[in-house]
Amino acid sequence: MQVCTWLVVGCLLVVFPVVVLSADAVDMSSWYVFAPRNTPVPGEIGMQDWLSKPAGRYGRIVREQDKLYYNGKRIKLWGINLCYGACSPEQTLADKRAAFYPKYGINSVRLHKYVDGPGWAGIQARDSCVEFDPAGLDRMDYQVVQFKAAGIYVLLSAHFGALKLGPADKQYVPYMEEFGRFGNDNRITTPHSAVQYSPELQNVQIRQTLNLLEHKNPYTGLTYTEDPVVAFIEIINEQSILFYTSMGPLKASSTLRQQVATRFCDWLRAKYGTQDKLHAAWGDKAFDGFAADGFPPVDENLDKNNILPLGNPWYWDPAQLNGSQAFRRQRLLDTLIFLYGLQCEFYDRYVQAMRDAGYGGEILGSNWQAGQALSHFYNLHSDWRVGTIDRHNYFGGGSTKAGATFNNATMLHTAGSGTLSVGLQQAVDRPFMLSEWIHVFPNEWGVEGPAVLGAYGYGLQGWDVSYMFQNRDSGGFSDRIGRDTWDATAPQVLGIFPAVARQVLRGDVKEADLLAPLYVHVPSLAQAKLGFTDRTIQQYDVKSFDTDKVPARALAVARCAVEFTDQYRDTPAFDVRTYQQAGFLTSSTGQLAWKEAGATKLGGFFTINTAGTKAVVGFHEGTKCRLGEVTIIPQSPFAAIYVTAREPDKDIRTSKELLITAIARARNTGMKFSDAGNSLLDRGKPPILMEPVKATISILKPGTPKLVLLDHDGLRTATTLPVENGTFTIDGTRDKTPYYLLEF
Repeated sequence: MQVCTWLVVGCLLVVFPVVVLSADAVDMSSWYVFAPRNTPVPGEIGMQDWLSKPAGRYGRIVREQDKLYYNGKRIKLWGINLCYGACSPEQTLADKRAAFYPKYGINSVRLHKYVDGPGWAGIQARDSCVEFDPAGLDRMDYQVVQFKAAGIYVLLSAHFGALKLGPADKQYVPYMEEFGRFGNDNRITTPHSAVQYSPELQNVQIRQTLNLLEHKNPYTGLTYTEDPVVAFIEIINEQSILFYTSMGPLKASSTLRQQVATRFCDWLRAKYGTQDKLHAAWGDKAFDGFAADGFPPVDENLDKNNILPLGNPWYWDPAQLNGSQAFRRQRLLDTLIFLYGLQCEFYDRYVQAMRDAGYGGEILGSNWQAGQALSHFYNLHSDWRVGTIDRHNYFGGGSTKAGATFNNATMLHTAGSGTLSVGLQQAVDRPFMLSEWIHVFPNEWGVEGPAVLGAYGYGLQGWDVSYMFQNRDSGGFSDRIGRDTWDATAPQVLGIFPAVARQVLRGDVKEADLLAPLYVHVPSLAQAKLGFTDRTIQQYDVKSFDTDKVPARALAVARCAVEFTDQYRDTPAFDVRTYQQAGFLTSSTGQLAWKEAGATKLGGFFTINTAGTKAVVGFHEGTKCRLGEVTIIPQSPFAAIYVTAREPDKDIRTSKELLITAIARARNTGMKFSDAGNSLLDRGKPPILMEPVKATISILKPGTPKLVLLDHDGLRTATTLPVENGTFTIDGTRDKTPYYLLEF
């Protein structure tokens, strides 16, 4: 048996071999059927009384520097997404969700793409994207008021990112048909990044949001502008004028090309004065050189007003600016600065319009990134100027087609990897949000996501808000895994919420005082001067981030954040090795310890040792973890095992009721993978089977405790288990449940 002993400085562990579990060698004969009734009755796991009701009773959530406050106290939001028509469900489903979500600690919902189109795509009116279908709007009004009554705030995220213009919108955008023809939905979809170029499109998007904000919800008697249930308004989703989509709108629309070229030339004249001076600054080869990108030579000349701001993150990468693109380096830098200015101008217009309308809540810029290094930090700074920093990141998953492979790795093998690495985009003086994240189906290790983000994101890093991604749910657990690529109500994910949400909302894990800063001086970016090497790997939604001065592994140790400085400063190197103890990477707070797995993709675990929560998460079979007064010895290859105080104002020592939660993997009946475990052969069918978790737990605490089995809804059963001298064994094969209550 391996032993993990907690001291004040962290976790000391004897050397032991890394546990490796092969996904293809799984004996499922002991897995049990997961059969909740999805009752909103709180039972022992319910968190309804943790939420202040109604949401906004004491006014708005407000931002102060890097934190969010409500009624004078710091608040954190633990949420999920609803998308498209799911934002405006029938009343029975709206009631169901508003009753079910709080039970699992969900106190905010991102209403995403609620006006992405007509019909199933949202509440747009038949002929215009700025008007709403009355019936659809009424359903959304009802869902919002039910959320409000339950203590659930909302974030408004209007559409996917590209406007979908109806026939009646030609009055606002006369050239809209240059973007394409009307589709079957009676809409023309604008190219990504187009809105940042076009004042006309910006006017449409602003009017679209104002029409909702000025609408009075008949169920509350308040306009959305007045109602503090609206915690956030998002300007635009997954878009940046500095992303790879930046040149698409200019290729699509001749009107936009002319408008933008004129503006760019005016900007260049203000900087250089004449064509001769511009030519001297840019060099001979900088003109008429983007034919391969779809822009044939036009004899570019400042006097002709025909120079376009062309580029994308590949061109702006320092490796290219100093290499293959050195011949037009200054043109590319000027383009980058100009486009950054356009994006800031759009955001400023939007924010001013919301404020003029009387909206006093938080506003977000975007949640996207733009390559790495220069374009990345210009883009981050444009969001920083607006307010709370929001980002997206996903992990794992991939193709489920026959014969195709997917990423079935775990984030636990390397500290700070995967979804958590997005924390390198947090800013020192802004709240931080992750409005989309999840382990993508069919990755099997989804329980680690809430566990890692709850402890290291919300806790050590001090994050403020997150919304796990999904499109829709039925107001209960999923009846089969993978009904969507993103499945937030699958039992191996939602099932851990009663433990993690308690830890998050109670603030069990301390925010690190130790700061590992990344210094960024925005004016120096214009000279391609950053001060550290930034590395971004992106496969659309799935991204990883790292730098040479502050590695992603530092996220397991110290608070990592970007500081936008008033003068250039070199970023100091952060030495993670200082925090390696007995094979663990121990947080500067001493509450978290991460055992990495090295090269293997399936291995690694971490422990949580706080007053209110004790936990071990990952591949830890046979490891004896002493976490203060609680000792956990997992006897399963992989699991998340939590011991947490049940009440919001208690901890392990003072609570008379401790909730025990034990979650591993889940599969549909008949679900089959390839021998290598990275190819899905059969999705299977209901019912869902849960992998049993076995562990021995000891708790040093006065009293004569009783261990009560809870059912899949967290309600008491008549079954109790023996406790001897504070020690007991949980066994999913025998108990067929993930939930237990220890009563003193």
